[in-house]
Amino acid sequence: MRKKLNSAVQGWVYLDTYLHLHGNQRLRVENCRRILEYNEVLVRLQTLDMTVEIWGTGLRVFDYSDSSVIVTGKISSVNLAEKS
Repeated sequence: MRKKLNSAVQGWVYLDTYLHLHGNQRLRVENCRRILEYNEVLVRLQTLDMTVEIWGTGLRVFDYSDSSVIVTGKISSVNLAEKS
């Protein structure tokens, strides 16, 4: 019951994780809590309910404000892992 309620509240106040991918060169992650790791081949981000890994080459992080992050570069894969 509590998990169901938390899920409903997250959607209502827009706490879900949103990914906006523009081709393979730009990714916007909304509701990012913190940057866990950042180098030119891997960006690892923590959101409320998951870890987002962005793999590629020449990766750069921009606009870390208002709980959103923009990652640019040549993105080869995006991995999502649920927070346990």
